[in-house]
Amino acid sequence: MLNFSKEQTRFEIAGLKIGGQPGELPRVLFGTVFYRKQFSDVDASAIKRVQELVSAQEEMTGITGVPAVVDIFIDDEDDLATRIDTVADMVSGPISVDIPDPDLKVKVLEHLDAGGLLERTIYNSINLGLTPEELDALLEHTPASAIVLAFNPKDMSTDGKIDILETGAGFTEKGLMEIASDCGIKAQLLDTAATPFEHMAAEPIRSIPVMKNRWGLPTGCAIHNTVESWLWMKDNRKEYKEQYTINDIGSLGLPAIMGADYLVYGPIDNAPRAFPFIAMVDKFLAEGASDYFGISQDDDHPRGLMP
Repeated sequence: MLNFSKEQTRFEIAGLKIGGQPGELPRVLFGTVFYRKQFSDVDASAIKRVQELVSAQEEMTGITGVPAVVDIFIDDEDDLATRIDTVADMVSGPISVDIPDPDLKVKVLEHLDAGGLLERTIYNSINLGLTPEELDALLEHTPASAIVLAFNPKDMSTDGKIDILETGAGFTEKGLMEIASDCGIKAQLLDTAATPFEHMAAEPIRSIPVMKNRWGLPTGCAIHNTVESWLWMKDNRKEYKEQYTINDIGSLGLPAIMGADYLVYGPIDNAPRAFPFIAMVDKFLAEGASDYFGISQDDDHPRGLMP
């Protein structure tokens, strides 16, 4: 069982607690809605389905004690308000906004500010693609939290990930962590940047304890992206549909056991599979933390809720 010599920071974001030593708090699971393959149009039926899925994820939190965040994928300016407001009206805690287009990031931040949602926002993410316009928007419309993505295409090793966080690695004038601090972001969540197989796919897992021991900040990743990009599994996914799901959910245990504080598990449809699995991992982590390091857990931890 892991225990870090560096003091571990715990953040509270709109009531969500995240961080600390392994086994202290349960892992936080992010489930994504409105992603490209989920709906072709954001119409009434899509909104209704999203509401059902968000409710199902919330129910799994109640059963397992594993905290949940809804990650909202936004790739269209026309319905960005609908996507954000649909989720924000349903949950009382934080929301994550996942925006691949830099131009849309400015529009999203403006909408979040106008709606009084910045204190509930986890911005996904500050990364090497940061533009001057995005930086200005972050300074003007500052979210409470941001995922800081340690993706360095020039060096995918753990050292390369640390380099982009600390110096910018030639992509940005400052390190991404310093940029987030300059913007006034209170809660930085480090993302070790999952990569495909044969592209140093193990490094995002190995980086987790290194980063937690270096900075003491909550750290995690979206390791399911590695499984999703597995070429053999892509080619045989129809034939091995059940096996794909097992591998996809099972992959979450790898960063979790290495000390990850949060995991982006992909489509929110998988909540009924992901939450009990991570609750089991959390029970192992909690029992080990208690037996070896004397760390106790709150009553709403999976260890207490699922005896």
